Amino acid sequence: MPKQPKSVRSLSIYEPTIQRLGGFRVVHPLPKDPERLRELGFDCNPTEGESIVPSQVGPVSTFNANGREIVRKDLPKVSQSRMVWASWNDWHGNPHSGMQIRSQQVYQKELIPPPEEYITVMQSGPGLVLASRALSRTVDNDDRIIHVINLFLELFGSLEITSVDLKSAQSLNVKRLNWRILPPGEFPFERAKNELSEYLARVDESVRPVVQSRIKSVTQYKPDFMAVGVGGFREYVVFGFQSKNIYVLESPSLGNATYVFRNNWADVSALSKKEILDGALHEARLVHNHRWTGALRQAITGK
Repeated sequence: MPKQPKSVRSLSIYEPTIQRLGGFRVVHPLPKDPERLRELGFDCNPTEGESIVPSQVGPVSTFNANGREIVRKDLPKVSQSRMVWASWNDWHGNPHSGMQIRSQQVYQKELIPPPEEYITVMQSGPGLVLASRALSRTVDNDDRIIHVINLFLELFGSLEITSVDLKSAQSLNVKRLNWRILPPGEFPFERAKNELSEYLARVDESVRPVVQSRIKSVTQYKPDFMAVGVGGFREYVVFGFQSKNIYVLESPSLGNATYVFRNNWADVSALSKKEILDGALHEARLVHNHRWTGALRQAITGK
């Protein structure tokens, strides 16, 4: 295979193949290294049909999973509250630490929604490959196709353009793997903290105490369901109160709020990040300010 670029700005080098095929897929052989598979968001032995928004390993995959914020310096600043973990001494010189709410004037931000392109395990000849969805210039504009190509180049360093009809692709039962549901039972703080050890290890140290504090606040209401995101969703945690049909979505990267859904889990798990961030489908958006604790209690208990 000839040496391939690290990224592309146009489709010129792939143009002859795309023109010849019409509909096509971007593919790469399934990595054999279990650790590499886990980095992408799969388990160590993925099977045909498993599909995932890949984990963030660079700017293209980060944009694919999270979207991008544009700072609008042309608009007036707005007040924004945020939770921070702080240490201080009282009047007697005794040290204390805890969560505080701080407000500041910030520029407004405009979100470019994440493309959320999935990669899917598919059979190709004698082996398995990771493949994009079926692409076509009659459906997808060049920018979207370039994004998919750059996603594969960032993840793997190389790719192939193939026809849509990989072996068994027409009848493939695709299973999207956005969530890992934890074993059932109550989730008090210590159990939740233990189950989320890998999740918390990925959180920046400066915000980890704040994230733990919010998790502790949610778990005091005794959730009986918990799911953690995988791949491009891996910064999300969901706490469920199934008898009340309430699900609380927490994430350090969700900006300035906790999201509450009143749906069954199948409905919540099928949401894309764009749907979550657009806000059309959530019951409540609890801003991280001094009212957050009371708003959380009201959302879960109704009191």
